[in-house]
Amino acid sequence: MTVVAALNLGLVDLNAPVSDGRRSRASLEALALEGAALLKDAPAEEIARWAASTFGDRFCVTSSMADAVVAHLFSRAAPGVDVVFLDTGLHFPETLKVRDIVAKTMNVNVRSIRPRMTVGQQDGEYGPRLFNSRPDECCFIRKVEPLERALSDYDSWATGLRRDESPTRANTPVVAFDQK
Repeated sequence: MTVVAALNLGLVDLNAPVSDGRRSRASLEALALEGAALLKDAPAEEIARWAASTFGDRFCVTSSMADAVVAHLFSRAAPGVDVVFLDTGLHFPETLKVRDIVAKTMNVNVRSIRPRMTVGQQDGEYGPRLFNSRPDECCFIRKVEPLERALSDYDSWATGLRRDESPTRANTPVVAFDQK
């Protein structure tokens, strides 16, 4: 049975939290399908408002702080929203400056998430420049694990994926369910 069929039969309640305050996986998947259909041609501000009102404090935004576009959008559509920034310890000073400006000037809560090891500790354990010798391991330590840890506090998150960046992103839906 599909999630949509379960929803149509009344077997899934989209607003029913499970015991820890989280929605069920089926409920989240159904919400994503509903949101994708409802918002496929909507402007970014409407999508942002829908996400914030649907998920409340169980929603966040992720940003690389390469620019402040996503943070600015959500500061207007969902004031006070959490903006998760992965502070890998390897950013350019300009990136950290954007993060600091966003935190000071926009109505958002910037959460800088760091890996469990500093770059120095990582160099001591794995050797210097792990990103050159074993990039997948470095990426896991500095990005994947910290992001998974940060997102465990939320049911839903938004990020800025541009459909024009690559052919694989051309058909990215505005709302999707992550199977992970």
